[in-house]
Amino acid sequence: MMPKLLAIDDEQEFTNLMQNYFGPRGFQVLIAHAGDDGLRLAQKEKPEVCVIDLKMPGMHGDEVLKKIKETLPNTKCIMVTASEGEGKTRAHLMEMGAFACFDKPLTSLRDLESKIREALNT
Repeated sequence: MMPKLLAIDDEQEFTNLMQNYFGPRGFQVLIAHAGDDGLRLAQKEKPEVCVIDLKMPGMHGDEVLKKIKETLPNTKCIMVTASEGEGKTRAHLMEMGAFACFDKPLTSLRDLESKIREALNT
């Protein structure tokens, strides 16, 4: 069975990149372009891993992370952020239950893939 990977990001370019990279690598890639849509999709599909953008209109990524961890504690969440004050944000997200944090724009999809595969094996 293919692992489910949910990408929640308001940027179409990023979600297309996730689909095009991870789809051929054996993942069922689910896409949401808003936090509340992503949360609903997560509840319905129960993905093994979510990649969540921190800054989105409406429900921010940290709120999505909190709700997913409350309702789907086994789902691993990887946050992506381009926000300032990264160190503080990163530490806070890890305390909230994020499995990992990556900077946007991503410099290496291979690094993200490696972390996603690690999350699947924990």
